[in-house]
Amino acid sequence: MNRDKVTLHDIAKAAGVSQMTVSRAIRGAPGVSKQLQRSITKLALSMGYVPNRSLHELGRHGSSMTVGVILPYLGNTIFAEILENIEAILSSYGYRILLCCTFNNLIKEFHDVSCLLERQVNGIIWAPLHLEDSIPAATIIKKQHCPLVFVDRKIPQWKSDSVLADDFDGSLALTRHLLEMGHTRIAYVGAKQDSYVEWERKRGFLEGMQERNLSVPDEWIIRGDSDIAGGKKAASQLLKCRPKPDAVLCFNDSLSIGVEMGLLEHGINIPQQIALAGFSGTLEMETARVPITGVFQDAVALGKTSAEFLLKRMINTKVKLAHEEKILPTKLVARESTIGPQKKEKPASY
Repeated sequence: MNRDKVTLHDIAKAAGVSQMTVSRAIRGAPGVSKQLQRSITKLALSMGYVPNRSLHELGRHGSSMTVGVILPYLGNTIFAEILENIEAILSSYGYRILLCCTFNNLIKEFHDVSCLLERQVNGIIWAPLHLEDSIPAATIIKKQHCPLVFVDRKIPQWKSDSVLADDFDGSLALTRHLLEMGHTRIAYVGAKQDSYVEWERKRGFLEGMQERNLSVPDEWIIRGDSDIAGGKKAASQLLKCRPKPDAVLCFNDSLSIGVEMGLLEHGINIPQQIALAGFSGTLEMETARVPITGVFQDAVALGKTSAEFLLKRMINTKVKLAHEEKILPTKLVARESTIGPQKKEKPASY
């Protein structure tokens, strides 16, 4: 045993405060002023303190003070912002995040869930990959009585709290926008995973087309990898269609950017020859070579609300609470990919 190891007791004695106050300050838990927290943290660092992550040291009756977050991916999506806001809420209560990225792999998703449960996390926030194939992973969470909140997507038949964007309404709004701009041959580029969000966005698209009694040939619906490379591949496929679509609605930002790159590489003018729209309103959509019309999802609210739902579950583990679902509104942001370049006002002459 290393007798020179600095403990919470040593820091408390040096700071002239209780050991509980030191613990709260180092974990960033409520009940300690910002000034005192900075002072204690600085003192702990100067003394060479290394946190003891044993269950006994963390307290709260053996709580691990950790939360698992399972997301499909982080690059070029809103998931990074969702994660940031989950962490902002939970860290203020002393919890730490264990992040798992499934990379759209169902086997990894199951292993990630199992791994988090083995580490006795206090709760899980999860964006499940599949409508049905993610059920086995949800089943073991239920058997372990671990609090669960779905974020961005859910398993429809599963009773758990969920925080979602209104994907159906957003997709319907995009489809109506393309129709209002005079397009009638609209293609849909989606993800290959049968996730809840894919299902809802495709459903909104088909509903919008049905409102105008417009048919959608099978070749105009393409599903594949939901990244930039998948978008470029989809663009090549759509350009081989006869007749070609005059507009494309994409499942997510990465696909939208990939489709745009593919169309431009083939000399297609956007939106004069083919218009383009998609989800979820990240910065890449605005800064694309042709700024892309999209539906904005409130990633801040998705992250914070899911964290708040989970906190309520973790604090009330012995209380039977009704399941909650919050559906957040989306906002359509029209850009040059559907409405064309906007005329700039001439500067006033003096």
